[in-house]
Amino acid sequence: MVIVSLSSRPTMTTVAATVGTVLLACSVQSPCAQESRQEPPGATAIPERYSRQVAPTPSTYWRSPNLRDYIGVLKSTEAPVSDPNKRYELTELIDLAQRVNPETRVAWEGARRAALAVGLVESEYFPVLAIAVLGGYKSVGVPIPKDIVSDGFFRFDLLQAVPTLNLRWLLLDFGRRGNAWDAAKERLLAANLGFNRKHQQVAFAVQRAFYGLTSVRARIAVAQSSLDAARAVQEATESRLTSGLATRPELALARQQAAQALFELEDVLAKERDAQVTLAERIGITPTVPIQVTEFSALLPRGALQDSVEKTIDRALEQRSDLIARVAALRASEAEVRRARSAYWPTLSLVGDVGAIVGSARITADGKSTGWFSAAQPSYGIGLAFEWELFDGGARQRRVELAEAARRTAEDEITATRDRAVSEVWKAYTDVKLAFRRLDVAAALLEASQESYEDSLASYRLGLGTLTELLTARRELSRARFVELDTKVQLLDSAAALAFSTGETPDAHPAPER
Repeated sequence: MVIVSLSSRPTMTTVAATVGTVLLACSVQSPCAQESRQEPPGATAIPERYSRQVAPTPSTYWRSPNLRDYIGVLKSTEAPVSDPNKRYELTELIDLAQRVNPETRVAWEGARRAALAVGLVESEYFPVLAIAVLGGYKSVGVPIPKDIVSDGFFRFDLLQAVPTLNLRWLLLDFGRRGNAWDAAKERLLAANLGFNRKHQQVAFAVQRAFYGLTSVRARIAVAQSSLDAARAVQEATESRLTSGLATRPELALARQQAAQALFELEDVLAKERDAQVTLAERIGITPTVPIQVTEFSALLPRGALQDSVEKTIDRALEQRSDLIARVAALRASEAEVRRARSAYWPTLSLVGDVGAIVGSARITADGKSTGWFSAAQPSYGIGLAFEWELFDGGARQRRVELAEAARRTAEDEITATRDRAVSEVWKAYTDVKLAFRRLDVAAALLEASQESYEDSLASYRLGLGTLTELLTARRELSRARFVELDTKVQLLDSAAALAFSTGETPDAHPAPER
């Protein structure tokens, strides 16, 4: 055994060194491995009964329960309100939007809440009557000298109900309720004006979307005309090539122009879908509801502006419901200031009550009882309650300061809204004037481009013109058509923006009473 041990010592030393190296490496890597296997701190930071209600770890999804009742709310069960076979005009689309758009209903409910707030303030002028009933059983031990009662006490048992009718009527509050009523009335006026402005916003959005859709379809017609012209040039080039009067590079160039015109047509066709979705969104219906609109060519151009920009701005200041709503908000904030200051004064109220004690009583002493006896007697009273808060740690002063800050904010909002409205009117007015001037120029440009293209095409077919001149004339004709269309769209958009910025009511059928 000694020989074996001596002969195997190098081997054992090597093994021990290897094992030590492995253990050292494991000791170095174990903190990292343990750190990588640590659970997120949030996984065990809350009780188990609550942790089961959220995702187990940040890297896994939360398994939701059955949400069928919630999903059912999102699915609309209303029948389509539009006629898929009808071709709608702009005024009809505005009327449809005012009836079905949820934004108008939200604004309407806001006005209704403001009206209810007025009624809530008015209710404070009436007395408050309240019935209170206190009932129960109570047993009380009352000590008494033993020379009277040997037990040293007697027990008083009471079984009763105490109904009371209480009256409180605030008679004098030095303007608290009056100022609150003034503020509520001004808020109601602002809510109603905001409701009207919301209708104008919906109508303006429908107008913009309607012009966008009809203009895209008009651009499709223009792109189709450009494609027809490019194909006519291609056919003329092919005819000249057959006659030996054109070259293959010229034919390739004509085909390239035709392919480019086809690509531009497909590009415009792709934009039609987006315009349809935008119009459906502005109306307040889903894009899956089919709706047809009139053609762009059926739109009547707006007449020239009659008033100056100064008169138009004055008309906007008189008609813009959002501007008047800002003034109403200012008056409401002024009423709140007066209400906050009235808190420094006392209040005088009329108070009274009518009631009775209905029940039975029993007295027990030395094991003997009187038995249950009762005597119901009414109680009543009336008087005046005078309350004057003398010290509140500065709370009333802080309320006055907050109300005055709100008033100053309302004043600044009036200035900012008015200046913004003047800028909007001025910009829209100048855009309309510029569009009218550009419209005449665009019509002349289109007429000249059409004549140039027709002459170039005739000359090319007779061999008197070059392909380069013909292609240039075709491109200029296509550009002139798009320029005229864009100018008409700009005129319509600018006119709609001018009507919206001046607060004009769109020409639509009135919505039915809700």
